[in-house]
Amino acid sequence: MSDLRARIVSDEGTFQRLAASIPGFAGYREMGIRRKADELVRMHLVGLLDDILNRTKQIVSRWADAGKLEVLDKLDRLAGKLRKVRDNLRYADYGYTGWWDAVKIKEDELDAMYAYDLKMREEVVAIDAAVTDLAAATEEDLAAKMAAVQEQVERLQSAVDHRGEITASLVP
Repeated sequence: MSDLRARIVSDEGTFQRLAASIPGFAGYREMGIRRKADELVRMHLVGLLDDILNRTKQIVSRWADAGKLEVLDKLDRLAGKLRKVRDNLRYADYGYTGWWDAVKIKEDELDAMYAYDLKMREEVVAIDAAVTDLAAATEEDLAAKMAAVQEQVERLQSAVDHRGEITASLVP
């Protein structure tokens, strides 16, 4: 995924570029760009998780048609955990502080959050691979593949929880 901050700047209009020439506004604008880029990364990850959730629905449908009813409950609980982590990521704090707030989040801290969110993509890709393996599971390896998906979902939830701790530490 390319650096979204450069894309946001290139998509700005004449008014935004003019406003950037106002003394003191450029720094504020840069902070807004960093926040927007971080938000776009998280929304991209949420979109990927939505795609994975849709695939789990397809797996449930196939397994129901095939009579594998004993594992549907487990897969439904797993999908519920995946929805929860998706929602936690969607509504995660993004380190915003207003113009007049006494405590300001610095540019390097916002950059670190952006990099952390980009790194979480690896966890989402791992979940995607585990769900792909689960879709092709046989009776013999079904339990192991369900456990692999569960482990990946827990790793992503842990990363999202850690992100919340990082955000909370930025604003005392």
